[in-house]
Amino acid sequence: MSTATEVAPSGTRQRLDHVDAMRPIKQTAVISTHALLFFSPLSTSLLASGLLTLTHFSRDAFLFVSACMLAYSYRNSNTIVMSHYWKRRFMAVGLVYLVWTVIYFPMAALTPSSTFPYFRLPLSSLFSASGVHNFFLSLATGYYHLYFLLVLLEFYVVFPYVFKLLRRFPKSHLYVVLGATVWQIVFPYVVRQGWLGFVISSKLEARLVFSYSLYLLGGVVAAFYLNTFHDWVVRHRRAIFYWTVVAGAVPILLDYLHSHGVAIPKIIVPGADPFAASVIPYDVGAILLVYLLGVYLVSPKRSARTRAITSSGSEAAYGIYVSQMLWILLMHRWAVHFDLFQRVPWLILTILAVTITYLVGWLFSAIVARTPLARPLVGRSQLPWNTLLPKRHQLVPAIHGDFGEGPLNLTDQ
Repeated sequence: MSTATEVAPSGTRQRLDHVDAMRPIKQTAVISTHALLFFSPLSTSLLASGLLTLTHFSRDAFLFVSACMLAYSYRNSNTIVMSHYWKRRFMAVGLVYLVWTVIYFPMAALTPSSTFPYFRLPLSSLFSASGVHNFFLSLATGYYHLYFLLVLLEFYVVFPYVFKLLRRFPKSHLYVVLGATVWQIVFPYVVRQGWLGFVISSKLEARLVFSYSLYLLGGVVAAFYLNTFHDWVVRHRRAIFYWTVVAGAVPILLDYLHSHGVAIPKIIVPGADPFAASVIPYDVGAILLVYLLGVYLVSPKRSARTRAITSSGSEAAYGIYVSQMLWILLMHRWAVHFDLFQRVPWLILTILAVTITYLVGWLFSAIVARTPLARPLVGRSQLPWNTLLPKRHQLVPAIHGDFGEGPLNLTDQ
């Protein structure tokens, strides 16, 4: 296995290919979560709810790696130039968030129709006082999956101060991670019980940066020791695999026991709750496994074709993520219209939804990335059309260059 030092080239515009390779894996998990929500009987199937529990780690993985790579990009900096910092953050995340909020706003207002594409857009409701209110509410809270980016923007606000403190007090890093772990366990229970004098709804809880302390602060701390972290993960890959399997079985077992009347404290019963204490060990293990899979996919031992496919998936991952709900909503409406829920097993429908969403999202991202709309729609600079189909000499991914932008971009310095 390669070490992080071997993988990362020198220079300021550095690329960590194994981290880039995590993108398509995480996006597949995100799509799987949403496909399960739309195509599976979560209320009646233990398998469906169990799969949902196992795919929810993708959000935490997204935030962990984003925080880690942001801190890593500033690893040699004593100060952060805020004007440059926020320009990069806005162009990579803020602009994309604004544009896709506008795109998804009419999607949320669609009503069923008997004619193709089996949706109708009620324009009168969009251009009304209620429509304006709903738009700004969506902008403030994040439409469906876009709240990932909203949480990331919140983290960008506090990152310069967190990074400065952690850099100044290196002996505090272990205590920060331990404290973040305790917070991750206790915070959901505290805000749900109203111990602070108020109760936070589950929707708002998912949109607060404070709900992801372990993954965000853990990512920043990991960046300070990335070579050591990399070597440790690679060295303990088998133990991490077994840990993740066992840790993944625990919340599913708890769900099963709870559904059969066994009295279990609600704080540890996962159900559909991604913040349940019992899923934290699994989420941590799953993040490390995805990291290992990224290392595996970009290893020189892999074929040039495998590395090219991985590189292409990494390049398209941001576009796949932001556009995924367009394809899922359309497929769900068509499945209802053609009565597929009664004719096709839900597991097959879900697998088809994941596959089609990923492929259509990849095609969408690949095409848009080569148009003037690349920056606002997929968060990257425009690519030339002659790169759409890689030539033989391009099968091995290039180390340098402006590609794969977005939250995991390492080109801040």
